[in-house]
Amino acid sequence: MSDLIQALFEPDMLLALLVALHVLYHRRPTQTLIIWLLLVMLMPWVGALLYLLFASRKVFARRTKPLLDFPPATVCHPSHSLQQQVHKLCISNGLPPALGDNSLELTIEPATARSWLLQAIEQARHSIHLETYIFRLDATGRELLGLLAEKARQGVQVRLLIDAFGSLRAYLSRGAFGELIEAGGEVVFFQPLGSLFKSRINLRNHRKIYLFDQQKIIAGGINLGAEYLDPGIAQTWADMTFRLEGTVVPMYAQIFAADWHYATGSVLDMDSAPLPLGHQVVQVIPSGPDLEQDTLREALLCAIHQARSEIHMMTPYFIPDQLVLEAVMMAVKRGVRVRLLTPVKTDHLLFDWGRAPYMRELAEAGVEIRCFSQGMLHAKAVVFDHALAMMGSANLDYRSLLINYEVVTLCYDERTIGNLLGLFDALDAKAAKFEPVDTGWRRFFENLVRIITPAL
Repeated sequence: MSDLIQALFEPDMLLALLVALHVLYHRRPTQTLIIWLLLVMLMPWVGALLYLLFASRKVFARRTKPLLDFPPATVCHPSHSLQQQVHKLCISNGLPPALGDNSLELTIEPATARSWLLQAIEQARHSIHLETYIFRLDATGRELLGLLAEKARQGVQVRLLIDAFGSLRAYLSRGAFGELIEAGGEVVFFQPLGSLFKSRINLRNHRKIYLFDQQKIIAGGINLGAEYLDPGIAQTWADMTFRLEGTVVPMYAQIFAADWHYATGSVLDMDSAPLPLGHQVVQVIPSGPDLEQDTLREALLCAIHQARSEIHMMTPYFIPDQLVLEAVMMAVKRGVRVRLLTPVKTDHLLFDWGRAPYMRELAEAGVEIRCFSQGMLHAKAVVFDHALAMMGSANLDYRSLLINYEVVTLCYDERTIGNLLGLFDALDAKAAKFEPVDTGWRRFFENLVRIITPAL
């Protein structure tokens, strides 16, 4: 007994036990729980360091970033049963309701996305608020910086919020933003990397919010760089962008204001009333450490279980958690047609290895998996029963659903959903059926990578 007590007070064992207790105290998916327990038990000091840096999902973030809060709004009640169930879930989790009187346009054309963005910058008269995960210092990025600096000189308030980890090169080359700052613009990096322990580099701001005069939103999957906005380069990079005006815009403005306040300590005045425009019913779902519940994941699961005829999924990185994976396979068993559109290869080899076991499992279950063969497919959207569409910054992977700061738009409008399905089909026409490579060594390495996918 004395030997056991003495062993417990050895530094390695004591550290491992303390970290293990912290791991067990907080609610986590079983796979993630097992990974962290094994790591801290086998390599206490390395495991403890990695846990401190990367395991802080909602646990640590609540102490530093306030939870999102939204202004009251008039509820627009959806009519379809699937819509109603998802809407009720979001309301129960404290998110803003679906709102009518909106105008929403979609495109997968980089030239159109570029035109929308440049036109919005040119027409802005009061404010430009841009929040992005990646800001490239390429020709497109420098062109945008020049245009933003010119608007700042005209007296327009320009604010640029960039994730420090996602835009590491820009973060390390902050002098490139000098002209914009000298013109009166503000450039801030979210979660700066000056202190590894304070920055929480595992909590990445993957949101894309481009807000103009608090009246117009451009959002979707696009970051700010040539592969997203240069029609020549973007021929090998397919993405989806939407332009949104109407009553839902203040919800996006509130998300930007909260992120800006966290990054700077400054409180922004975002009380401008938007003009009702159009007839589409739209709802915003932010997700991340600044929300108490994992509403995005819950809404996705709810919609999958409620679907009766069709589910169409489009994502570059398909690495779901076990509940989402099982829900999709159950939908197939219920007779629901499920289609997954994803690129042949992503821009990250590790993700290609990590997603392969999930894709093989779904293909065996009867999911139609189509692989986009004309470059990188970066668009993110899901459609359920021609009744509900989800689109925005979130991938169908563990990180987007449970870790990152994300923002997704729910569309309840039948015509817009039809347009989105048309974009699905246009991209599907450039895709081929998924053919799994099933060699023994490949399956071994794929399953090995699958073990660590929750941390990717």
